[in-house]
Amino acid sequence: MLPVPGLAQASNWQSSVEVPTTVEYDSNPLLLTSEEKGVMRTIIEPRYSLVGTFDRDEWRLGLGAHVLHSSNTSVLGNREDPDVSLGWRHETERGHYGLHAQYLESSTLSGTVLDTGVVTTDGTQKLITLTGDWEYALTERSTLSNEISYDHARYDITSLTGFEELGNTFKYTYAWSERADVFTSMRVRRYEPQQTSTGAVATNSYTPSIGMRYQLTDQLETVMHIGVSQVSGSNQRKEEGGVLLDYRGARADASFSAERRTDASAQGSFAQLDMIQGTWSYALSELNRVGLNAAWQDSKGQTPNTLQTYSVWASRQFSPFWDLRLSLMYKERQQSHLPDAVATIVGMTLTYRFPEL
Repeated sequence: MLPVPGLAQASNWQSSVEVPTTVEYDSNPLLLTSEEKGVMRTIIEPRYSLVGTFDRDEWRLGLGAHVLHSSNTSVLGNREDPDVSLGWRHETERGHYGLHAQYLESSTLSGTVLDTGVVTTDGTQKLITLTGDWEYALTERSTLSNEISYDHARYDITSLTGFEELGNTFKYTYAWSERADVFTSMRVRRYEPQQTSTGAVATNSYTPSIGMRYQLTDQLETVMHIGVSQVSGSNQRKEEGGVLLDYRGARADASFSAERRTDASAQGSFAQLDMIQGTWSYALSELNRVGLNAAWQDSKGQTPNTLQTYSVWASRQFSPFWDLRLSLMYKERQQSHLPDAVATIVGMTLTYRFPEL
């Protein structure tokens, strides 16, 4: 490894390597409404992380890949997607500041594209993300924080619009009590589409909000926030907000969230999303665990649609280095004037974690 200035004297290094390997059958990976074709796919996702600390500085390096082999490349192509990230964080007496950068390639059938409700085919998204943030404690109870982000997205299919998004979020938090924090924030974003010939134009989004975090019990926490979003060129202000319930028990974990938000979309502008998600898992023993996941999403973009997924899973840890997970998922997409598109995914994932290096 090449030396990095200031890191040679690091007081502590921690590294981890894990290699999940998944074999699964997807009955309809493209979520077609007719003439569905299923595929068997093998996915290998090696991940390496390195964390070094030196006095008040922390450095993080992440290297990963998503290697996919498909049984039918006419339906779903083979992939070799890299994921590289580098971060730095400096602690001060009253807060911290830091920088983070990431380069990620991924299928347009997963990740940030589907998260915005865009209906697409199998293509590639190339995403560069740069983030800078700081936090400063004004008093023992009040804190100011700010985050500046830049996203650069490009696609290899003409149905999607590449874009740059520059955002800034300013937040003030006040510790009302030992169990409750109240906060207010202002988020400003600038969306610049790549292909202006498609009719997409640059737009701005402004979202002020207020909220509260409350520790109901030692195991249960809730976070609530409400706000309003205004997109330039639109005369209508749209309400935003959400609620999160998070439970962490001795053997069971559960979370529930409901949210309305506005995200940058590969369709040429911002899209409003309504989302509901729930997860639950239970430890049958020290080595065995089962769980349920459910999600529902309603996209109000240029092609309004709803997407819902339900899954069950079970995992078994054979040793500190090996574990096995079996899963079953059902997906359904509904779109106006089209039949429902459904898919069933059955999979098995074997993960190996190398001893600490």
